Amino acid sequence: MSDPPETSAPPDQGIGPPLAVLGVFAGVAMTVLSAFAGAWWIWAAVILWLGLVLIAILGQSDPASRAFLSGTLRKSTYTQIYTTLTRRRVMALWSRYCDPAEDRATLPHLFRSALTWRIYSFALLIAVVYPIVLLVGQWIVTGADARLGIATVIPAADFWPDRAITLGLLTILIASFGARKLAAASRHRVLRQAADWLPLVASVAVMAVAVAVAVAGAVAVAVAGAVAGAVAVAGAVAVEGAGAVAVAGAVGGAGAVAGAGAGAVAVAVAAVTFWLAAKGKPRTVLWLASGSVFVAWVSATVFIDWRAAGDPQRALFLFLGVFPLANALFDALSYAATLALLRRGLRSRLPLVWGLADLAFACVLFLALGLALTALVHGLNTLAGTPLLDLGALFAGVREAPGAYVWLYLMLFSTLVPTALHGLLSLLGVQGLWPRLLRAPVADWMRKAGADPVNAIRAPFALGTIWTVPLLALCAALWGLVTLGDDAARWLGAWYFDALLRVAHVQLGAL
Repeated sequence: MSDPPETSAPPDQGIGPPLAVLGVFAGVAMTVLSAFAGAWWIWAAVILWLGLVLIAILGQSDPASRAFLSGTLRKSTYTQIYTTLTRRRVMALWSRYCDPAEDRATLPHLFRSALTWRIYSFALLIAVVYPIVLLVGQWIVTGADARLGIATVIPAADFWPDRAITLGLLTILIASFGARKLAAASRHRVLRQAADWLPLVASVAVMAVAVAVAVAGAVAVAVAGAVAGAVAVAGAVAVEGAGAVAVAGAVGGAGAVAGAGAGAVAVAVAAVTFWLAAKGKPRTVLWLASGSVFVAWVSATVFIDWRAAGDPQRALFLFLGVFPLANALFDALSYAATLALLRRGLRSRLPLVWGLADLAFACVLFLALGLALTALVHGLNTLAGTPLLDLGALFAGVREAPGAYVWLYLMLFSTLVPTALHGLLSLLGVQGLWPRLLRAPVADWMRKAGADPVNAIRAPFALGTIWTVPLLALCAALWGLVTLGDDAARWLGAWYFDALLRVAHVQLGAL
């Protein structure tokens, strides 16, 4: 008697069918929405739903992910869902950037454990990369003027030759990172030993081209910013203490545009910083970079003839050489507070309360950063004997045309980034606002999505809807609060603006 034929498991349905259906939905939605061209909120709601459905489709691509999504749908409360979705991500960040701390530790102890040299290094890295990406990236893509403050740092240019040359030099720098990985994996000892130096050599070589050749004014300025970003990325992928390498590279870029002598000194500092970081001395690197940048502030302000310098040189000195270090100090506090409050929220029955505490602390830091930068710029203006940044003209411009100063708001926004991410993590649990009775069938569909094409299609669309509806309700509630509190918000904005003016004016009178 022969054995019965073996039956194979049904093939996994994959994400092809739901993606095809989503494409049809998107096409129909765009056609219908064309009749509501002025109703931006309808567009936003539909695009949000389509985006969340896409995330759900991608999330059901393998059995482990389907099991995870199905399990979270079966959780009964917001807190259970939030903790399940958040703990793994928070603990991964904590183990990478923070000192060990017990789950039951007090909030002050968690904050002290989170405020480490690794957090500070990461804050330095972001503080350098953030403005450079905004500046150089916008110029390369659009070709329009790239402005810092009231100064046009990189004039509008055609793609050839200015933007093309800058893009080519950036390509060389990016290629050096790939070459470093290949060299590190080489069987030849000499290549492995030289691997960590490849990004630095490429950065210094490109900076030398910017300083010595100065192909065109726009290219020289763009390359200075690009080099700072390249050194920052080099530090991020190659060594600990990446932020210190980044800020040293930023000073090098700003110095290269201010003058060949200043650029040479700054390049030397960047080289020493990179060497120490590669040797595994991140704390020494942070002290060296932070201290040398502070000394560079004072020295450059006092000894460079800023009356003869143009607005682009002054703007680069402030935005690449001065502001990153100041921003990083506040950003490090913001990152540490967010991580500490996230850890505290993981054991709380009301994690949303700790998210609101994070928002309040971030707003205080945001306002304090504006005051600190105002005081810092005024002090440097006094040392230089001429305005590096005309605060009076700046504040007048903000008051008369606030929409023209998006660059300023983006510069200050970096302190709110971790809080915004905390808010997004908090929103992961909004599906818990749905009754469990309605979530249970969707959990079953998600569990069976790999074997059944019907479930493979309806599960992500239902899950996307479960995610979307509470978010839309939350947005509506926030809109109502903003509308009701419009007068209070205007009063607070006017009070803060007057406080900035008082800081500048009081110091002007005192000094």
